[in-house]
Amino acid sequence: MPNDFLPKDIAALFGPPPTLKSEGDELYWNWMERFVKCMVPQDVIEWFWIKDLVDINWEIRRLRRLPIELVEIGRESRNARIEWEREHAADAPYFDAISCTSGPPTPAQIEARKNKPLFDTEADSAALLLERIEKYERIEKLITSAELRRDRILREIELRRDHMGRRLRAASDEMLEEQVQAPRIAAE
Repeated sequence: MPNDFLPKDIAALFGPPPTLKSEGDELYWNWMERFVKCMVPQDVIEWFWIKDLVDINWEIRRLRRLPIELVEIGRESRNARIEWEREHAADAPYFDAISCTSGPPTPAQIEARKNKPLFDTEADSAALLLERIEKYERIEKLITSAELRRDRILREIELRRDHMGRRLRAASDEMLEEQVQAPRIAAE
């Protein structure tokens, strides 16, 4: 895909995109192409600025999704445990360990375990997020750091080429905003 718009020597310098197996390279190369068209790099330094900007935007995109993933991972873990508890509600050894009692569970205790609700409400999501608030705060710091790195590169470009930094910043903001809007549209 990068061969369409990147010179071969530049593509060789860039190497593979910094995407995870779950992310797919097409969007990354789309972003790269948009930045290249916006800036029309004149030398290797400018090519590397574009590479850095795309990589940092990709990092910001990934980091912005992490808080949601943290909650969903927590939800899946909790729900798996609840499902297991439902399936083993009458097992005395399991029940003794969880309830700190001895003897077989009563029919009411078994029924309560079988009907325990899954974690699927907004309140459950909020509770899961609060349990992971320190991780969320670390993610926010990483996002801020990535945005500062992006801003420094854009300032350097602005100093080198009049108005180019502003155009690239607008393109960068637009691409990130598209990623925020896409999940909302898909959810509706």
